[in-house]
Amino acid sequence: MSEIEMPLVVTAVASPNTEGFIASTLFSQGWSVIFRALDIDSLNSFANKEKSESKQALLIYSTDLPGISQLEIQSLRSQFRQVIGFSKSLAENDLYGDLHEIPSSAQDLISLVRGLIRTPLLRSATVSMRAARRAKIIALSSAGSHTGCTTLAINIAMELSVLNKPTLLIDANFRAPSISANLAIRNLALQGSWTKIAPDFSATEIQQEGAPALVDFMERASQDFDFVIIDLGSISGLSDRLTDRRWTSSMTTWVCDYGDELIVTARPDLLGAHRLDQVISLMAKTSIRSKTSFLLNMRSPGRKGESEEARFLTAVTPMRPSTVRTVVKDLRSAISAQEQRATLIEVNQRGALRKAVAKIASELLS
Repeated sequence: MSEIEMPLVVTAVASPNTEGFIASTLFSQGWSVIFRALDIDSLNSFANKEKSESKQALLIYSTDLPGISQLEIQSLRSQFRQVIGFSKSLAENDLYGDLHEIPSSAQDLISLVRGLIRTPLLRSATVSMRAARRAKIIALSSAGSHTGCTTLAINIAMELSVLNKPTLLIDANFRAPSISANLAIRNLALQGSWTKIAPDFSATEIQQEGAPALVDFMERASQDFDFVIIDLGSISGLSDRLTDRRWTSSMTTWVCDYGDELIVTARPDLLGAHRLDQVISLMAKTSIRSKTSFLLNMRSPGRKGESEEARFLTAVTPMRPSTVRTVVKDLRSAISAQEQRATLIEVNQRGALRKAVAKIASELLS
């Protein structure tokens, strides 16, 4: 099976309610449940008769399955691509090893399974991680190209730092990392660290070398800063990325599982509207834990802008976003900041674009 295919799934859970919850939840995300074992004998029979399928499949079992034992599970591990165990009592962990509590919600289940597919034997700590951390995690993503996602990420981070909130800006746009160039900072991609570029404002860039330690890095950043702003770049192919083991998907999947808010930016022109529709179609079929919001960037003035905003609202409303924002077109400020390799507050403090970004930053404080 390739790295980005949705996995085949075999369930081995006695409780019909639990099995139905697991199977239906994974099926809703496009995963194929190819067999439901009622006991250990039927599970072994499937594994022996359908060897080619079992080698590609994810086995999800529960310790309530009749006939199950530690020896049976050890034998089955070699017959399936991956094995995930659930139990109502983690006291059984000493017998089976690496058991997980049955999640209480579909989002928790999807987050857990995705994480284990990407990183085998890694325990999910979504709830505790969110409760313990200091930082608010905000990711900006792009529905298409040239939506101004990077410009917004840079300046939202800057505005938060001006409000005396220690903020880390992360360039996770693996296709086209550009924060370093936009701010004229050398050696931004320091493995496992970040660069301080202004009071309460630091930045870093995620590259392949640092991806394996991403979880530890993000835990440290979540404790050291009040805000972490992440530039994800395009999120086309979102569904595939969430079960993709390649380093290029690591930050996207982390954000979807652990982030506080995922902001999707879009342009108001015809192509921008088309790309937004494509992303919305993917997101409607994909469950993520972080809140989602949408931002229309470069809105035109006057009646044309009203028409653009109306089309935008029609497109995003069915997604029930937590927030919908619009940012006016201010090419002069944006170009000036790019040419001077500076932030908006440095080049045009009273500009319309800077004021719009400052408003977003103040809203994020609540």
